[in-house]
Amino acid sequence: MFTALYELLIGKNPDPTYRNTVFTPVGLLTVVIMLALAATFYLLLGRWQAVFHRTSHWIITLVVALIIAFSLAVSYAKDATGEPEADSYMLGFGGVNLILAGLLFFGFSLLFRRGSKFARYTPF
Repeated sequence: MFTALYELLIGKNPDPTYRNTVFTPVGLLTVVIMLALAATFYLLLGRWQAVFHRTSHWIITLVVALIIAFSLAVSYAKDATGEPEADSYMLGFGGVNLILAGLLFFGFSLLFRRGSKFARYTPF
């Protein structure tokens, strides 16, 4: 599933390492991390106190999530391929993973915000 999505958006790479060992673990880790961050924001912090509930807090959490997603994709691809520097394909992969993470975090936000006491109307 993730292989088809990433290859659709960034194209195929002649190196089979991406297809065999990079795309699926990075995609699954991205889903798990975005799920954990959204759950933490809404179900832990959003129910604890009326301190961390504004749209600006949500944006900060989103930016942290996007940085994590981009860094995860690039570093995982560098480690798997053994390249010392990130090439343009790795950066494109990181960018696509960043977009995927943003969509996932937004979707999980819509799902979890009902369970929040103080952040029920965040980000809207």
